[in-house]
Order: sequence, then structure tokens, then C-alpha cells
Amino acid sequence: MRRLSAFLILSVLASVLVLPGSAAAAGYIGALTIAPNWVWDGATTEGTVTLQYPDTVDNTVVIFSGDTSVATVPGTTVIPAGATSVTFPIATNASAPETIVQITAAVSGIPRSAYLTVNAATPSGPSLSGLSITPTSIVAGQNATATATFTGALRDGTVVRFTSSDPTVAQVPTQASLSANRSSTTFNLATSAVTAPTTVTITASWYVITRTATITVAPGTPPPADIVRITKAQYNKSRILTIEATGSDPNAILSVYSAGGGFLFSLTNNGNGRHSDQRGWRTSAPEQITVRSNFGGTAESVVARV
Repeated sequence: MRRLSAFLILSVLASVLVLPGSAAAAGYIGALTIAPNWVWDGATTEGTVTLQYPDTVDNTVVIFSGDTSVATVPGTTVIPAGATSVTFPIATNASAPETIVQITAAVSGIPRSAYLTVNAATPSGPSLSGLSITPTSIVAGQNATATATFTGALRDGTVVRFTSSDPTVAQVPTQASLSANRSSTTFNLATSAVTAPTTVTITASWYVITRTATITVAPGTPPPADIVRITKAQYNKSRILTIEATGSDPNAILSVYSAGGGFLFSLTNNGNGRHSDQRGWRTSAPEQITVRSNFGGTAESVVARV
């Protein structure tokens, strides 16, 4: 049975945390994040402490684990003067029962907490069945599309995590969400310059299940960008934003951005180069949007009010 390991109520923790006298810095901790925040089989993960602003002196970070039998952390670490963050390792126990551990970090006595799930049981039902990359051989600087596939649709959706065996050559997101009632999720794979053909292994992880695929990156000049066209961009009185677009490469990922460049959402690939999506909008939808392909194509459109 899952059990929650809470170290202390934050109000109590704030009152008892005392930094060493030599570390009475004035930095203010803005966030504590853990990535990945699910681990199995004794895997190590990382926590990152971020200040709201850089300080002129070193800041000592005091770190606690809510259950040291499940997850252990270094007692302290230091954010150097002028820096805004520091990363620390979190080791886990492969034999521990399924547990959610509260990890707490504090700077100048002010704590922040995040949660780490250790050894969660793999759910019954559809399972991660494969990982594919298209194309499998590309020129450095070009993007590819990777797809993680399940044996069936997941009613509540899930998150799949990704790693690259050589992130200096092929870069992938740390995770991607699979929407409810869907059986696959796509993500962009970016590449960097190489001096010789290099093969990189990409791994998709879902609970204890992993699937891999390889891509070969070669030196050379990337091909021209694909062609993207927006065929519909409208916002109706029911506050539904509808975007439809086409792309010349059927394997492209098309994503929607605001006029200011902010990412809004990715479109669903309907096959044959057709992409679309509808989203409810609580506030007024953007006046103008840009659709960008991971293969370099881009198009802009004013959003019609209907």
C-alpha cells in the first residue's frame, strides 16, 4: 500500500530550521523541483533548488528526506554567489515498498517541499509497447519525430519519460504527456553538430517498463524546412478555439504559439499531413497565432471571431 512520508508541517519546519552561522545569506528560495519525480529499482534522481534572484554571497541549502529508509539526500549543498540554482542527487532504495517521500529544502530558514514517488506499482491494463523515431537517419541540426506507443488507449492518460544516451548529439524532453483515451504520444528530437556519423539510443520509460530506439546523426547540411499552412483559426461564442493546419511532412509535429511566442498546445496529427485541435478558452483567445513544425516550417494567422 502506498504510504505518504511527510517530514514536518511546513510551519513547524520553518521555525526549527537553523542555518550554520557562516551561511546567514539573504537569498530567498523560490522553488524545489525533482526530475524525474517517479523512480524504480534503486534509480537515482535529482532535485533542483532555485532562488528567486541571484545573491551576492554563497547560500547554504539544508536538505531533508521525509523517509531516509526510502530516499536519501545530502544534508546540505551550496548555491554559489551570483548563481540562482543548484542540483543535488537523491538516492532511492530498490527494496522499499511503494512510497511517496516528501523532500524539503530550505535557504535562510525558509523551506520548500516537493514529492518523490518511489517504486510505484505498474498499473494494470494497456502497457508501453514501443518507441519509434522518424526519420532514423538525419543530418545534424535537423529534427526528428519520436512516438511512444501503448498496447491500447489509457483512460486517464499518463506520463512517459525519455532519456538520450548522448544528449550532446540528440536531445529529447525529460517527459511527455499522453492524453486521456489515447494510445500514443509524440515528441520532438533535436540534434546538434557532429564530425562523424553518430548513433544515439533513445529510451522511453513508463514505470518499470522501458523501450528503446536509435537514431543516426551525420554531418552535413540539413534539408529545407517543410511547408506549413493554417487552414482554420477561429474562436467562437462558446469560447472554443479551433486550429486546423497542414504540413508537407506527414510525420511532423505541429505546435501552436501565441503572437508573443508563448507555447499554447500541439495539434493532433490526423494523418496525411492534416493536423487539428480544439481547446476551451476561459479568457479571450489570442488575436493571432503561429503554427510551427518541428521540421522547421511555420505559418501565421489572425484568429477569426465567429
